[in-house]
Amino acid sequence: MSESMNNSIVLMGCKHCGKTTQGKLLAKKLGVDFIDTDDEIGRIRGIDFRTLYKTKGVAEFTLAEEEACRSIMKEFGNSQIVVSTGGGICDNPPALQALRDCGTFVFLKLDIKHSVSRIMAKIQQTETGSFINAPAYVLNENPTSLSQIQDILMKKYRDRYQQYQAIADVVVDIKNAPIEENFRTLIDALDIK
Repeated sequence: MSESMNNSIVLMGCKHCGKTTQGKLLAKKLGVDFIDTDDEIGRIRGIDFRTLYKTKGVAEFTLAEEEACRSIMKEFGNSQIVVSTGGGICDNPPALQALRDCGTFVFLKLDIKHSVSRIMAKIQQTETGSFINAPAYVLNENPTSLSQIQDILMKKYRDRYQQYQAIADVVVDIKNAPIEENFRTLIDALDIK
């Protein structure tokens, strides 16, 4: 694991790759605080991060995400922590920069097909043609069918995977497997005993 200012671990990856689950396990093992940037957005702005994105738009969400990352660093900058980031933080260079000195950037790389299928399993199309549980960034592209949503997700994730690979200090291949198995893979990759 690369050495940094305080040797914290920043988990990155697409929605449903296990950042929060693995992050909480990792923080417990290390005996440190676990912080989720999406929760921090809610704390700072007084509004759920999804609601903020839907009601205020991408630009305001991006700014809130940067504020959340700066707030985390201000409060925990001298401590070792485990941070779980939002799935789109790769599109937010100022937020990433705020966390860069924090520690090791870890990309939890779940196979794209598994990532997309986990999201698709929760999306429903209503009789009126609208969609329930689809990510806002997908709905912004005005899909008219579930197959269009799947295509949008596949393209978005291929792009994001390239970004995460370029940003990450460590890439951990997460499998569609039990949580404990993926956790062992993660701590092995980070060389944590």
